[in-house]
Amino acid sequence: MGFMVEIRPLVYFMASIMLFLGKAPEATLQLLERLDLLSERLLSDLNIPVIQHTLSAHAQVFDGFSKEQLGVIRTGMITVVNDGNDTLCLQSGDIIGLNRVFGLPHEEFRVDEGVEIDLMQRDEFMGFIASDPVRQHRFSNYLLTSMALYQSLLAHYQQQTQVATHTGFQHVANGEVMIQEGDYADTVYQLMSGSADVSVNGVTVGEVLSGEIFGAMAVFTGEKRNATVTARENCQLLAIPKQEFVTLIKAQPEIAMTLLDNMSRRIKALNEQVTNGERQIA
Repeated sequence: MGFMVEIRPLVYFMASIMLFLGKAPEATLQLLERLDLLSERLLSDLNIPVIQHTLSAHAQVFDGFSKEQLGVIRTGMITVVNDGNDTLCLQSGDIIGLNRVFGLPHEEFRVDEGVEIDLMQRDEFMGFIASDPVRQHRFSNYLLTSMALYQSLLAHYQQQTQVATHTGFQHVANGEVMIQEGDYADTVYQLMSGSADVSVNGVTVGEVLSGEIFGAMAVFTGEKRNATVTARENCQLLAIPKQEFVTLIKAQPEIAMTLLDNMSRRIKALNEQVTNGERQIA
């Protein structure tokens, strides 16, 4: 007895440099969108038996797999690691273990929190694909798009200075403080998903939206944090140590433009808030 698999898009990519810190190449974004769509359509009518499997934090991903099982992530996130570097992040709807079931070299994986996976037999999955010419076409496109995505990333970032970082994904629950006003600043963050409120002395003065970089001002000035940032929904972050962020700015100047865009938006929002407050008082 099978059931529908909830689909969410493949998410964020990193290599030995921060791939999505700043502006991603337009070709890469188009390939990501195409891969998301193909994955959703490919698995939308999945009707083969699946076994629900749960991974705890720091578990070895394939310990619960047989040699001929692959899986689809139902909830949670798995980070793919190559040569000690986080290279991509898989979330709900992503297929895991394809290389392994066909005897090909495969990456290492890291689990930072609980993950639920729907396991299925390789032959049953391939039978599901082979039973419909449309599915065959979509699966072929899925594989080709995946390959093109990696080629696009490689071509773009080989032009950049290779800067090794020790960045990492962090998961923050709704209501949890990401940055505390008055704390020492040693890390810059990029909000990969979700949103957060910015407050000073307990008063909300702005927000951080998905894709924005925050926490950089105190890093540059050497002062303590001048605001508190609190998640207003479950969020995912990329954390970059202070010195490595400075090195990244030097290697990829376009990140500075992203920072300026972010700060100008927040300044504009704060000005509007102050203006509205003055009008209410008047």
